[in-house]
Amino acid sequence: MSKLSLILLATVALLGCFVAQGAAGTLPVDSSARQYQIKVVKDIRAFAAQHPGVQLRRMEKQTRVGSQVVRYNMGARISGDQLVAQGADTFEYPRSQDVSMQLTYPEQGSGAIVSYVEIVCTQDSSDGSAYVVAGGIGQRLISIVLEASSTRNFSYQAQYYGLKD
Repeated sequence: MSKLSLILLATVALLGCFVAQGAAGTLPVDSSARQYQIKVVKDIRAFAAQHPGVQLRRMEKQTRVGSQVVRYNMGARISGDQLVAQGADTFEYPRSQDVSMQLTYPEQGSGAIVSYVEIVCTQDSSDGSAYVVAGGIGQRLISIVLEASSTRNFSYQAQYYGLKD
């Protein structure tokens, strides 16, 4: 088997583990914090078609000209909120491709009341977007589809802030 084939098989296996285990790439803030789940989403339009009634809400996007760093955020820090979950991951691909994934906080059950979410991505270009597809600010769940276009290198850092009971 070629080296490229082995890398692709390892990547597919690793992504399968992310989807199966859910909490891959998370760094717990404290032992009571629920984690978020990563799910690969191939096409946001197909995702929306498979989930009738879902409303896609685009997150605010900030980029700097010539920069490969893209920052998405939603909500605002408020008095008494705290970091309730965070995660990060890095992906490298053999050739440029479109990357999509779904990040969900918490993995199951209900989490803190979400006040602010920030996702910082590093990718080969600033082309991409992030949509809230379920839950949101002021709720105990938030699910985000994150997209990057034509990239070989992709990494993200996600931080979720909220109010605990």
